[in-house]
Amino acid sequence: MVSAAILLFAAPCAALVTPGTVGTAIRPPPNREEMLVQAAAAVGRARADGVDRHTLRLFLPRGDGLSPPDESWEGGIMQLFAACSPLTRDLLRRLSTEVAGVPPSLNEQRLDVSGVDGESVWFAQSSQPEDDCVGLVQPTPDRLATIRKLCSECGARPLLMVNPQWREGDDPFDALSRKGGLLGALGNALGGKAALQKELSALGFVDVYTLSEYVCRGSRICLQLSYPLGWTACYFAPESESWEPLLEGKESRPTYQAIEEALQESEVPFRFTTYDLDNIV
Repeated sequence: MVSAAILLFAAPCAALVTPGTVGTAIRPPPNREEMLVQAAAAVGRARADGVDRHTLRLFLPRGDGLSPPDESWEGGIMQLFAACSPLTRDLLRRLSTEVAGVPPSLNEQRLDVSGVDGESVWFAQSSQPEDDCVGLVQPTPDRLATIRKLCSECGARPLLMVNPQWREGDDPFDALSRKGGLLGALGNALGGKAALQKELSALGFVDVYTLSEYVCRGSRICLQLSYPLGWTACYFAPESESWEPLLEGKESRPTYQAIEEALQESEVPFRFTTYDLDNIV
């Protein structure tokens, strides 16, 4: 089972930027409803371009707001599942209703026989089979055979993977897994995801909507991908209590170094975090 701490990072399949869309305003969603609206719109735009296999990385509802699925969720993967499953259900309901015009029948099937890995699949069945949708909730790499089977059965109908349990960013094993020969095989055996990414790409999966958050120079940073508009990076300005843009319309995920440079160029001051202040002698 992948730890909750790394669920914030999603698998990097192709993120396409359509000419003429760069600069379109994208901002972090303030609540659950707006996030679902944004995610459904991204899936809709992808489907219009002939993409029917979608990967999404969503924040999860907690209290009155949204939170990244990170180590702050003390209940681990099952607490994340309890928040992610109904979110996936409601996204499928929105997609199917928008396409078919009538509410779909929704059914969930657990994939983790043990009941502790937090995996399931939702089926949205509409009055017309071509309007059906399927959504995988927090699938692990061990579900690749299930993903292949669903891809075969879905045909041109949309298949979503929501918050899959593998990283977006690379670690040393990921870099090793991209090498050829024995080194590449060793990297994949040690948990590198190059082979997994290659398989998912061959199945047609595309990252269509991603939310990620971290801290840089003491500022909260939100990275957001929305198909086909590319990546947007915003920082949270505590003075105005709003998200301000740093980078927009980027074809690839902005690096930490690029965010740091953008903060400096925008003259965003270095901010001490609570941790920093507590450790000043």
